[in-house]
Amino acid sequence: ARAMKTMGFFDLALVSPHDPKVLTRNKTVQRASGAKDILKRAKVYTTLDEALMDNNEHGNEEIVCGTGMPVDMYQERPERKYVEPRPFFEELVNAYNDNATTQGRGNDNETMRRIAFIFGNEKSGMEESDMDKCQYLLGIPTNPKFGSLNLASAVQLIAYDWRMALGYYDTE
Repeated sequence: ARAMKTMGFFDLALVSPHDPKVLTRNKTVQRASGAKDILKRAKVYTTLDEALMDNNEHGNEEIVCGTGMPVDMYQERPERKYVEPRPFFEELVNAYNDNATTQGRGNDNETMRRIAFIFGNEKSGMEESDMDKCQYLLGIPTNPKFGSLNLASAVQLIAYDWRMALGYYDTE
């Protein structure tokens, strides 16, 4: 929650958390460190399909990006193609801006795009079936011999790169 709010993002969804009361636990609120509003607005879903369906309830075009470790230190995984977040996000934003310029912004027929970022369990990462639902898999460039990131670090890095692609905040 804190990583998201720091970068200006506010829509948090949890899928089948081990602790159904995680969002209201004192430990969670303390770790959110000022981002309690994100916790209060967060939604909890039973399945990833349910969360993705709700995220796309208005029929807007949606891009689904999952995160993963290209090299998993603990388990064998099928080989997958990963994209580096920052260049991918810049390309995505540039393509959207080019398309909007061509079609004209503010057009009632313009399709709003939504993006969903999926992060796996901190200990085991994403399930293979969840990775299969992602259009793109983001691989954060890490040391190839030790690519372990905790969940908060991964969220912060992806949120930062997405914020950079969207543009900085106005500092005035």
